[in-house]
Order: sequence, then C-alpha cells, then structure tokens
Amino acid sequence: MTPTSATQVSAIVVNWNGRDYLPGCLDALLAQDPPPAEILVVDNHSEDGSREVVAERYPVASHPTIRVIDTGRNGGPCFARNVGVREAQHELCLLIDNDVILHSGALAELVNELAGDPDCAMVQARSVCGDDESVVHYDGGDLHFLGTLILHNWYRPLAEAKNPAGPVGAAVALCFVTKKSVYTAVGGFDENLFILYEDNEFSYKLRMRGYSIRLCTTGCCTHLAGTADLSIRGENAGYPGRRTYLHSKNRWYVLLTCMRWRTLLLTIPAQLVYGAVYAAFGHQRGHVFEWWRGKWELFKLLPKAVRARRTAQRGRTVPDRVLLSSAPMTLNPGLAESGFKGWLRRSLDRFFAGYWRVLRGLCG
Repeated sequence: MTPTSATQVSAIVVNWNGRDYLPGCLDALLAQDPPPAEILVVDNHSEDGSREVVAERYPVASHPTIRVIDTGRNGGPCFARNVGVREAQHELCLLIDNDVILHSGALAELVNELAGDPDCAMVQARSVCGDDESVVHYDGGDLHFLGTLILHNWYRPLAEAKNPAGPVGAAVALCFVTKKSVYTAVGGFDENLFILYEDNEFSYKLRMRGYSIRLCTTGCCTHLAGTADLSIRGENAGYPGRRTYLHSKNRWYVLLTCMRWRTLLLTIPAQLVYGAVYAAFGHQRGHVFEWWRGKWELFKLLPKAVRARRTAQRGRTVPDRVLLSSAPMTLNPGLAESGFKGWLRRSLDRFFAGYWRVLRGLCG
C-alpha cells in the first residue's frame, strides 16, 4: 500500500435525521491531514433538512469533494453503508456515523494501521464517550459463541484501558477503515439486519475468510449521541423496547447465516438457555410484544437468511472453534452487578464458558 500522504480515501458518512451532528462530523473530516479525497454523505432520505444543511454549509464551489447521496428511503445504516461503498471511487473507505467526531490525525493513523498488516481488512477507531471523553465507549471486542459481542474496555476510564495487542476478534461499525474490494467480496453489511448485530455479522464474515480486524488506539473518535430509541448510555439509562425487538430477531439471524451447522446444533442447549434468560429480562421490562414481534419477524426472514448464508459461507477457511469465544458477556454498567441478578450473571458466564470448553473442539 502506498504511504499515507499519497493514499486516496473515500469517506462515507451514514446519515438519517442527523442535521445537528453533520457539521461537526464533516468539519472533522475536512480537518484531517490529509483529508479524504471524497466525502459521500449517504442520507437515508432524512426529514429534518439534513441535505439542505450540507448544501448550505458546504457548497460545491468551495467544497467539491463533498457529495450528498439521497437513498430515497430509510433502509438503515447497513443499506447506507452498502450504497456508499458502491459509489466510492477509491479502494480505501472510511465509514463513519453522523454522530462521530474524528480526532485530529486519526484518519492517517487508521490507514497506517491497515497498511501494517497485509491480512487486515478492517480497522476500527477507538471511540470515547461524548459526555465524558475520559471514558472508552467502543474498543472492539470478540465474537461470543452465543452470537453477541464481548466488548473490550467497555466504559472503562481511558487511563485504565487495556490496549489489546495485535488483532481483535470483532469491530464496532461506528467508525472504521476497510478495503472496498474485500467489503464487496464478503457481501457488505446484511441489510436484513437494518441495525444492531450488523457489526457481529460483518466481523464474522471477514474473519471466517482469514482476514484480520484491528483496533487503532492512536486513531480516536468521539461518539456523541448514539441511535435514538436504541443506544444505552450510563448506569441509569432505560432499556429500550426497540432494542429488545431487534435483539430477539437479529441474534438468531446472525447465528443462522454465519455459524456452521454443526456448531449451531452443538450449542443449541446453551443458545436456548441464553434466549430464555433474555426473554425473561424483556418480559420483566414490559417488552412482551417487542420480544414476540422479533421472533415473528425472524420467522418471516428465514428464506432470506438461507440465501444470505450461501453468500456468507462462500470462501470460508477458518472454523468456528478458532473464531468464537466464551469470555464473560458485556452488560451495561450497573446492570446485574449485585444481588440475585449479579449471582445469575456470574453463574451464566461460568456455565457458558464450561459448555464451550467441553464442545469447542467438536465445532466446525
């Protein structure tokens, strides 16, 4: 790969009703040294005047590298990312959410991290919390055999963050650099997921083909707001019903499309235990309708999942027993840390770790 100073990067900003965040995101991109060769604002047909704000603040005459693409509908971030990569003119693509502010010099650091590993297909920026930049928000993670992500340094003070050496098991898709050729070869993001668990699915597809994923701790960004009615911030944040719905649907969708059949069959007992606990969790919070709606939507998606599985498994070289982990699962700070819930959480983590230890060698 050519040196950073000569590398051409296409930046793809995913937007839906983010007019209040776009100026900060775009200004930070333009301030990079060097800045992206092109900036594509992929707008999921916003209704808040986002496109007009970009046209007013960044006219073509003075900002010819910025282009707005109206997708015509809100197909979710997976859809917007795929549209952006298809339109990108360069091999290197930076995909960034509208509520993310890239720190000075971060783009060059991300590109250099990618160039330093010939097997690397994705580099995630370290993200810190918008309400407290001394706290890590997303630092990559690992793929749990239950289909969830085990997040590194989740809400850990930045000064205490343990920097993972070498590749990580999975990335969070709010800000990352990837190669267009690899992105296209693995089918991009699965649009059937819309949002939530798309990071798991994309990371899984990359790693099952032998590509590595890295975290760049020197290339940082600030994650401001998160997704309305979905993100959870802080110990006192409520758990949104929409998250229960998407979790109920998307976790199993990822398992059905990415996991080897033998692995899935061998882990079914553990999958059902986890699913029952999460169902009880959702029902306790009054999300009965949302949980069952997720299962109904999953049932309707089964034919699409079968087709998506063929694409996902094509070119696979790495077995599940190498890709997957059973480390303690990530929960929001303050959730299930004491009392009966804390005991249940620790007991389940021990059960799942023991289960995986026994069956891992038999998995495909």
